[in-house]
Parts: sequence; structure tokens; C-alpha cells
Amino acid sequence: MASITIKKACIKCNKGGGTAMCYGCEQAFCTKHFIEHRQELSQQMDSIGQEHDILCRDLTHEQYTHSLLARINQWEQESIIKIQIAAKLARNDLQQLLDTAKNNLKKLISKITEELQSSRESDDYTEKDIKKWTVQLEEFRKTLNSPTTINFDYENDTQSTIRLIKITDQSSSIFSYQASQLYETNNQICCNLETSFHERFNDIFGRVTLSEGSLLATCSGDYSDRSCVGCIGRYSSGIHYIRFRFEHINTDHYSFFGIVNSSEKMTKDILNSTSFYGWWDLIYNVISGKKHKYDSTKIIRTGDEVTFMLDCDNRQIQLEHHRTNRILTLPINIQLCAFPWKIIVLLLGKDDCVRILH
Repeated sequence: MASITIKKACIKCNKGGGTAMCYGCEQAFCTKHFIEHRQELSQQMDSIGQEHDILCRDLTHEQYTHSLLARINQWEQESIIKIQIAAKLARNDLQQLLDTAKNNLKKLISKITEELQSSRESDDYTEKDIKKWTVQLEEFRKTLNSPTTINFDYENDTQSTIRLIKITDQSSSIFSYQASQLYETNNQICCNLETSFHERFNDIFGRVTLSEGSLLATCSGDYSDRSCVGCIGRYSSGIHYIRFRFEHINTDHYSFFGIVNSSEKMTKDILNSTSFYGWWDLIYNVISGKKHKYDSTKIIRTGDEVTFMLDCDNRQIQLEHHRTNRILTLPINIQLCAFPWKIIVLLLGKDDCVRILH
């Protein structure tokens, strides 16, 4: 018995005779609409080719290195004559790092360049190919335009008149470089060039244990220990958001979220420092080490999440409590709490535990 062939109707005009299949979109077309379909694909191919050419053009520009050089120039101008040689070395190291990153990106783009040229010359591409190239170009564009972060980390050792400064690359993706060590008088500056910054706990006082890559801080002491923990970030400009979750909180004691000047040492008396700003629970705000009560109800409990904002540009900090949608803001007197700032958390109850969320 002879088999019966069923022709698919054209997706455009619904005619069944003389159709052709597109194996990209898996739709059937008559001869007329198949030609129009290929013309549409050709226009899309021209568009992605233009985006590719623009990306390659922008890659050769130096515009996205300007802010980094400006920070180094600012550091040089604020320092004394003896560190001008170090500033020159810093610029050279930074430029080498940026050049390395750009060269790595060029290598990645060269592959897609060959694919685009080959596919256009052979007229061999489908919607799936165009979608793949579009995604790749978008990712390369993000990599080229991604802002970088520079952190100035001041050393606590005040006995030394000349301290080390180094430019390091901490990203794990396209950047891979570590610069040589430099020198600066008065303060140590640590410049971290990275595609994204992840805050972590670091400096501790009292009975605090760090775990899970320093994202979790747990208090094993009690109120008398005045246990506290600082974070690694140093904040001098811009607006920064860090989210925390209370994995466990003791109902008998308050916890503290706030900032101090990064040069402050973590001690039992840090809460009396003039650079000590923040909140005990949501009951007291602390301004220059002095408590001011504005609520009588303990708010924070186990499982609560808060977002801590450091607005260096407007010299203020903010704490958002997500369960109650409460937002508290404190202006910072820069004369009492100078830049750079660091985040500090006090845990006074046994087994109190707070986590940094990424």
C-alpha cells in the first residue's frame, strides 16, 4: 500500500502546496514566504554584525580606565613628594592589569568573529545561531562595561612611617593578575580591582567564631564579653548595600549594626569611640558613641533579614528591616567618623549568629 505524504501548510498564508521547512524555527513556508523568511534572517544577521563591529570598536577605546587612573592620581596628589615614584609604579601596574584584561577579552571575541564571518559567507545560520551569538555579545559587553571597585585599606600600625601599598586582582573570571608592592607614607592602601565585591567578616574581638568562608559569625560568649566582629570592606565613596540574616538571636540582649572608622581597633571599649555610629536593635540609635532611645519594643528576632546601606557620597548610613519594612537613617559627622568606614556587628547573647547574604 502506497504511503500518503501530508504536506504542512505555510505558517504565513496557510497554503499547503510547494512548502519548504526551516529547520531553525521548525516552521513550514511556501516559496514566497520562505524567501521573505530568509530575508528577515539576513536583516537580523546584519544587525548582529553591526553590534559585533561596534563592540570591537569600543574595545579599542581607553575610556573605561579613566576612573581608575583618577583614583591613583588623587592618591598621588594627597601624598607627599616621597611617594611620587610609587604612584608612577602603581599606574604602570594598573595599566598592565587593564591591558591584560582587554587582551583576554579580545581573544574571546576573536572566536565569535570567525563564526560570524564564516556563517555569513556560507549563508548557513538559523535563529538558534543568532540567539547564541546575541547572548555571547551581551556577556562580552557586560564584561567590557563592568565597573571596578577600589578599596583603600588603612593599616592599624601607627609606629611605621612608611607602609606598604599594593594593587591586587581578586576576581576569578576574566581578570588574572597581581601587581607588585608599592609604598606610601602614613597609611597603607590596598586597591582591589574586581568585577564584584563580596563582603566578609574578618576582624573579631571577644568570643566570636567565623565559619562558612567568614560569611557566618557566631557568639560563644555572653554580655560581659562585649564580642564584636568587623567586615573586610573599606568604604570611602559611592553607595553600598550589604544584606544580613539573623540565624539566631537571643531575646535577652540587643545586637548592634553600624560603622566605625577603619583604623579603630576591635576592643571592648569600641562602643565608646566617637566614630561609633549605628543601631542597637531598632530601639537605640548611636551617634558618636552615645545612645539615643526612640523605641521601647525589641524588634529583631531569629530569621529576620536587614539590608545595611553605606552612602558615602551623602555621608549617611541606613538600616532596612525587611519583616517590618522599617527604614532607619543616620547622618554621619565626617569629622568624628572619617573615611574609610568599616561595618561592625556586636553580638552579646550566647549562640547569637548573623550571616552575610550574597
